[in-house]
Amino acid sequence: MRLRVATYNIRAAIGPGEPFPAGWWRHVKSERFERIGAIVIGLEADVVLLQEVSVFNVHGELVDQPAAIAASTGMTVRYAAVHAFTLIEPDSGRAVGSAHWGNAILTRKPLRDSFASGLPVGTDDALVEPAGSGRPLAGIMFGEAPYGSREPRCALGGVLDHGDVSVVVVGTHLTYAGADQRRGQAQALADLAEAATARADGAPVIVGGDFNAPIEADELEPLTGRFEDAFTATGVPAGDARRASAGLDRIDHLLQRGTRPIDCRVATEAGDASDHLPVVATFAFN
Repeated sequence: MRLRVATYNIRAAIGPGEPFPAGWWRHVKSERFERIGAIVIGLEADVVLLQEVSVFNVHGELVDQPAAIAASTGMTVRYAAVHAFTLIEPDSGRAVGSAHWGNAILTRKPLRDSFASGLPVGTDDALVEPAGSGRPLAGIMFGEAPYGSREPRCALGGVLDHGDVSVVVVGTHLTYAGADQRRGQAQALADLAEAATARADGAPVIVGGDFNAPIEADELEPLTGRFEDAFTATGVPAGDARRASAGLDRIDHLLQRGTRPIDCRVATEAGDASDHLPVVATFAFN
């Protein structure tokens, strides 16, 4: 029995490019979203963990990206976001809508016992990064940092019945701001996955997403100390350029326990539909 799982940060179908554009909703293109759907179909995955998926309304129009991608791929979907924010027209400063920004899981068969949970954020008096580290926001406390440095993040998961095997799958998108904040989120994610596995009578578990750090980063140890990295298990070591999934960054990962990884690769054929490429792996059950 084998299961193919992918993780893909779709950047809400606004396409690649930095910085994140003001009035980002204007950049959401239906043709790009159709392309993302075609990419997902081409991965031939049983489970796809998606990040930066939005449900928003603007000027009276509702855009439901999870529903749209489920319809275009023929897969079922679960979606989680733990905060909403107002859309401000950059030219006029007027509020024109609101949005959720979160994670989705696409599956060929419906998940059962699904769950979502917010992840911890830095406290007002904690430094985003140590002073003198040379990193963005170094020496600045979260209470004085831009709102996005503490954007509420979440994990989404459930149990998939795959043939005669039940598998826990969990997807997330960890913060880009602050290694200590990211460590706290990694710890919470690991605990959530452990609890879900316990509820599922010790079922195998696959955890993945955009971790905003390479697999060898110290702050990911709460995860890597409990779960095996699929790239490493299939002969692609930490630091290897074959892991690059967001430009040169190696930050999209699939981890597991209770399975046997067969292969793991970056799906370079996805091109520039997003600023990330999918990572896809095959897991065997003995």
